[in-house]
Amino acid sequence: MILGGPRPVLLLPLILLAACLILASGQPWIEPNFIFQRKHLDYEKTKAPTANAYCNTMMIFRGLYGKAVNTFIHEPILKITSICKEGGTPKIGGLYKSKVEFSITQCVFKPDTLSISYIGVVKKRKIIIGCWNL
Repeated sequence: MILGGPRPVLLLPLILLAACLILASGQPWIEPNFIFQRKHLDYEKTKAPTANAYCNTMMIFRGLYGKAVNTFIHEPILKITSICKEGGTPKIGGLYKSKVEFSITQCVFKPDTLSISYIGVVKKRKIIIGCWNL
């Protein structure tokens, strides 16, 4: 008996194998990096009259409105990625803590009866980022 017709069940393992080979190849994992930059990178910092106005503008502009907390980093991407090498200290689970402080703005969602907005706080802090597929 000859088996005929499409075999989608056989295609899934091949797709998974290809994905594993790509991840093991040492090439940058583009999609998570893009998502990280969209959610957290704002260099040079977008101008706004106050930290609260900055957060309200950025959270809407980046499609993050309604997220409880988000941090924007105001440093060049090369400085951030250096944390994964000589600029950071390894932590558990592929996380690294920066050795130096970064300029950041933390946006905290504060819905109340009068308005729905973000409270922005400008800080200089050490940051922790995930470093996978180095």
